[in-house]
Amino acid sequence: MPTKEDRAGFSYQPAPKSRQTQIFYDSASYSAFPHITRLEGNEMLIAFRQAPREKEGVRHTHPRSVITLIRSYDNGQSWEKESATQVAAGGGQELGLIYLGKGKVGGALAAHEVVPNNEAKRSGIPHHHPSESPFSNVGGLWCWSDNYGLTWRVENTLLFADKMQACAPPLQCADGTLLIPVYGGIGRATRSSAVLHRSGDGGQTWTELAVMARGRPQTRDYHEPVVLELEPGHLLGLHRVADPKGPRGLIWRNESLDSGQTWTTPQRTRIRSGACPRLLKLRDGRLLLTYGRRFEPFGIYASLSEDNGQTWSETSWLLRQTRDGDQGYTSSVELDDGRIFTTSYAKNNRGITGITGTFWDLP
Repeated sequence: MPTKEDRAGFSYQPAPKSRQTQIFYDSASYSAFPHITRLEGNEMLIAFRQAPREKEGVRHTHPRSVITLIRSYDNGQSWEKESATQVAAGGGQELGLIYLGKGKVGGALAAHEVVPNNEAKRSGIPHHHPSESPFSNVGGLWCWSDNYGLTWRVENTLLFADKMQACAPPLQCADGTLLIPVYGGIGRATRSSAVLHRSGDGGQTWTELAVMARGRPQTRDYHEPVVLELEPGHLLGLHRVADPKGPRGLIWRNESLDSGQTWTTPQRTRIRSGACPRLLKLRDGRLLLTYGRRFEPFGIYASLSEDNGQTWSETSWLLRQTRDGDQGYTSSVELDDGRIFTTSYAKNNRGITGITGTFWDLP
């Protein structure tokens, strides 16, 4: 199909041989922020945030928010919704998944304290956003399951990043080290920074490794970082950025050549999203970047890099058109036959927000 281009020069075309599927839609729920991981054989596990659907507006925080996990035994063709597991009741925001082998599933949990609007004063939890419930950020928690994500024990939970927000899935490096990037204000800082945490013992203990990108009053906020290992010791970081002096919604990038201890100065990419970026290293060596574009033309898109993220394909691939900008937070896996399965959240044709999936071929 011919390549399309908007007035700002954004070039895109439909992804090759794409096929849409609905993973989880519930008319009573607002479901969002999915993370998917492959287990063994044809089994997959997906985690997402589920909360009551409001009649008006979008509410990303809710006292009845939970993390729901469902699985597929046929590479995403169908999902066992009736046997769903739910964890982190009362403020679970998202759970970034990683499969570590031998039945162990790890997760980076973004946890909030959330109360009803009329309890803000008594709880001491601020009510900053009129369209949201009063909430405070507990921090990033590492949690794990020893039985393929079937159960998640309370004692298998560690707070590793106090008052910071987790968004990306954990990364396991070639040497076995686990890394989780988080973001938030450092100390009394009002700007958000990206911070990298490290575990060298399989998640039993965690330390703050480095500030990946520091937000400063005279510059910008760094939100929702993601990290990928290009080669042993060589890391790529991407960031959702709020830049009051520059174009809205651009993704920024930087690198580390010493396993995350120091980072280059972040630089703009030309990718415009407005939501968090997600990365996947493909078997052929290319990098896959998927993201929700919260500017017209709205949709779930993918870009490819053949030079370790220095540059990205001139043409982006449209995985799914969406009704508006309340969408994104993609998560992808590469299947054995080389196809990609990308999940995200978006509204269906009835206006219900839920979890979607797209099977597609790499160009």
